[in-house]
Amino acid sequence: MPRASLKQRLDGRYTAKYKGIQFMGQTQSEAYAKRDAYKKQVEAGIRAEASGAPLPEYAGGWLRTYKSGVSDNTYNDYARMIESFVKVIGEKPLKSIVPSDVQQAYNAIAGKSRSYVSKYTQLVKGLFTAAVADRLILTNPCLLAKAPKSAAGTHRALEEWERDVILKSNHRFKPAVMCMLYAGLRRGEALAINIDRDVDFDAMTITVREAVRFEYGHPVLADPKTEAGARTVPLLDILANELSGLHGLVAPSSAGVLMTKTAFRRAWESYRQQLSVLAGIEVSIQAHDLRHSYCTMLYDSGIDLKTAQKWMGHADQTMTMRIYTHLTAEREEASARQLRSKVNEKLRSMQNGMQKSEE
Repeated sequence: MPRASLKQRLDGRYTAKYKGIQFMGQTQSEAYAKRDAYKKQVEAGIRAEASGAPLPEYAGGWLRTYKSGVSDNTYNDYARMIESFVKVIGEKPLKSIVPSDVQQAYNAIAGKSRSYVSKYTQLVKGLFTAAVADRLILTNPCLLAKAPKSAAGTHRALEEWERDVILKSNHRFKPAVMCMLYAGLRRGEALAINIDRDVDFDAMTITVREAVRFEYGHPVLADPKTEAGARTVPLLDILANELSGLHGLVAPSSAGVLMTKTAFRRAWESYRQQLSVLAGIEVSIQAHDLRHSYCTMLYDSGIDLKTAQKWMGHADQTMTMRIYTHLTAEREEASARQLRSKVNEKLRSMQNGMQKSEE
């Protein structure tokens, strides 16, 4: 490809033109290289003139375009995550972001909850998937980046955005999910609940009498996990509204009988898929997370340890105390972070004020 002669500017730099666009370099080779790189982008179908947009600019527009339909709380969660990602990457243009940049951002959230890590990484992938679709970049820089390790622990409490999307769902498995989330039932206990027998809408209680256990994948009715598992717990209004008008098993199979283990797994996976569609991001929830969330709700509501133990169906206070102690530590750590943030913000404000006064 013949190269046109370059013009040298008064400052010594060289400029090469392509379709009216100037490309400058300290040397002729640098100017040609910039021009040729631009041409390759155009030939590959990339909107080269827009690919230089800084990440914050594109990310803000993407968030408003693709996530405007979610609840305010969920949108704010997304916005904070994008802000966190941008803080690590900086003002880099989209075309300059590489997998190592994304990995650096991922590493910065190591130790966060499993839900947070999953939501964060899915959000970032969605951002760059849109950038590829918009013809601003050729490949998604997230493809080689690996999600960091999340916080230790098998179970955790649901975040507010996850509760919101559960309430919006209309899946046939939702009543069972609501029983686990707002009555603290174990999976087997929820599968055994018969609304006509176990739910008292006048007294506003729900009674656990039996639990389903699986033998070779087939359901068998048995006593609850512990002697304390047979219990009566308050029927919260939100759960009463969900169960009102329903009859029989709260989670029947398609044949109207107890679910097999395979049927449960399929129903649970189908339910999670619906939640992911509603949220616009992958929802990673385990069944026992719902029960853990109920215990967290008791803690946040100031329910004493003995009552929480009874409603959770724990054989003794050890397990309840373990959850309560863990939550206390989490709250203290969060309060310490908030205090540091507020103090640092105040210090920055004072320093900026001093600088302005000196000017």
